[in-house]
Amino acid sequence: MRAWLKMMLLLAVFGVGAASAEENYGIKAGRKLGIGLVNVATGWLEIPKSAINTYNQTNFWFGISGGVIKGLVNTGGRVLTGTLDVLTFYVPTKPVPQPRLVWEDFDADTRYGEAFRLDTESAD
Repeated sequence: MRAWLKMMLLLAVFGVGAASAEENYGIKAGRKLGIGLVNVATGWLEIPKSAINTYNQTNFWFGISGGVIKGLVNTGGRVLTGTLDVLTFYVPTKPVPQPRLVWEDFDADTRYGEAFRLDTESAD
């Protein structure tokens, strides 16, 4: 089990880091696998992100209460979509959560859209 996990993590690292002018199926599938694994592992970062963003948009008390609740919901969404990306990495689609990784555009609220559209353009 550990060897399989190490192999998947190694593939994910190479998949996320690979970039070229001509992206083939393997690179797109590897990127999707890597993004999925990263989203499963770092989904919990949605809690402080949402609390900070809600605080910046409203006030301290709502940032603590509503932001944490919003972060818990976004954590569940990011972990669930990350799990689906890992299970279906062989079908290269666009990432469901936007921004695709929790630390990209940290000031923007996480949104879910453009689900299951074929990845015909290179990722940002």
